[in-house]
Amino acid sequence: MRARFQRWRAARRAARGAYSLRRRLIASVLGASVAVWLVSLAVVVHVAWRETSEVFDDALKEGARLVLVLGTAQAPSSVPGDLDERRQAAKLELHYQLVSRDGRVLHRADEAPAQPFSRAFDRRKGYENVWVDGRAWRVYLLRTADGGAQVQIGQPWDERLELLEEMAEDLVWPMLCLLVLLGGFCWFAIRRLLQPVERTAERIAAKSPDDLSPVAADAEPRELLPIVRALNLVLGRLGHALQAERRFTADAAHELRTPLAALRMRIQLMQRQQAAPGGAPVDLQGLREEVDRCTALTESLLALARLDPERPEALVTEAVDLDALMGRLAAAWPGTALQCGGGGLLLQAHPALLESALRNLVDNALRYGGPGGRVQVEATSVDGSVRISVRDEGPGVSEADCARLTERFYRVLGSGQAGSGLGLSIVARIAALHGATLRFEAGIEGRGLGVVMDFPAA
Repeated sequence: MRARFQRWRAARRAARGAYSLRRRLIASVLGASVAVWLVSLAVVVHVAWRETSEVFDDALKEGARLVLVLGTAQAPSSVPGDLDERRQAAKLELHYQLVSRDGRVLHRADEAPAQPFSRAFDRRKGYENVWVDGRAWRVYLLRTADGGAQVQIGQPWDERLELLEEMAEDLVWPMLCLLVLLGGFCWFAIRRLLQPVERTAERIAAKSPDDLSPVAADAEPRELLPIVRALNLVLGRLGHALQAERRFTADAAHELRTPLAALRMRIQLMQRQQAAPGGAPVDLQGLREEVDRCTALTESLLALARLDPERPEALVTEAVDLDALMGRLAAAWPGTALQCGGGGLLLQAHPALLESALRNLVDNALRYGGPGGRVQVEATSVDGSVRISVRDEGPGVSEADCARLTERFYRVLGSGQAGSGLGLSIVARIAALHGATLRFEAGIEGRGLGVVMDFPAA
């Protein structure tokens, strides 16, 4: 399970060069949110400016009426002082003028211009935007009932804009905080909502060539169901194809055993008849070797047909005494330069499969290592795991050939040895079932070929 997870992590690291749907989705949502935020801010500022201007205009109108009442009900000398006190007490400054029909300023506020705001005396009332003494003003005009004077009350535009700027500053920081909160919420929500995709990817990555069962689609979101169903359909087709291939291999190998055994018996019978007095001299040894080769190929095909459907989690293992196993290997090839050492170790493995793998490796090493060549089989403990190596001192194998040694029916050309090219494929399959790693390196004293299997700690 750990190996599958590591493969999935490696696939994720390899896929980092591709574009990310999560990043694109977050960028799209945040981009749209920022655009909406800017538009909303502009709308809020516009509405606030319009409402504030209306309030300011109403203040100008009320101020003009007040000036008009005070100017007609009291002595002219008392108007400026009273209005100045009201203006100074207010937050917004309103600057008034009392203008005569001939355009003279009869009374004005302290900071009001000396000249009239507007020359439009003929208007009964209304608003104007004027430019006086290099400053923009918003002015309201109101004539007295008898038409003898006109009240002009104004407010600088820069004061209005200053208030608007204060309002914008008060709005920007809260809205920025809301934007940050929105971005964090979008990131969290999108990450949370895309977790089913990651869980589905983990379940798919956990699949192996030995596990072609359908991916569970009960808890999948509706958007992923078509992908999961299509994948299950492909897995089903692949499973049927592999089953048909394995069934054909097993059936063919099984059917070949009987005629090959009968043919071998007939050859042996012919050899006995040849050895009898008066027998015809016929060379049958070559034919017998070919039959033996076909028999070995059939046995290898049957072994692969049995190993292919096996799953690592279903493999029945037990503690194997490597010293005893090495003793059986040494006894199987008497009279050879085979050196075996178990190191007093125990290995949790399937006994028959482990012995089959080592027999294949020793047989290859003895045949390809040259006549009289040494072969070393030893088991050592490395960081709690068990390492078994089989080394010879033959001609060795090139790096290009090493990369293909575990391919089925692949044989190194020019070796001069008969074989089917399935021995190392069987060893590789047995190593995979045990969760072991198989690699090739130099043989004895840097010569020949070494096959190393690292079994994980129990």
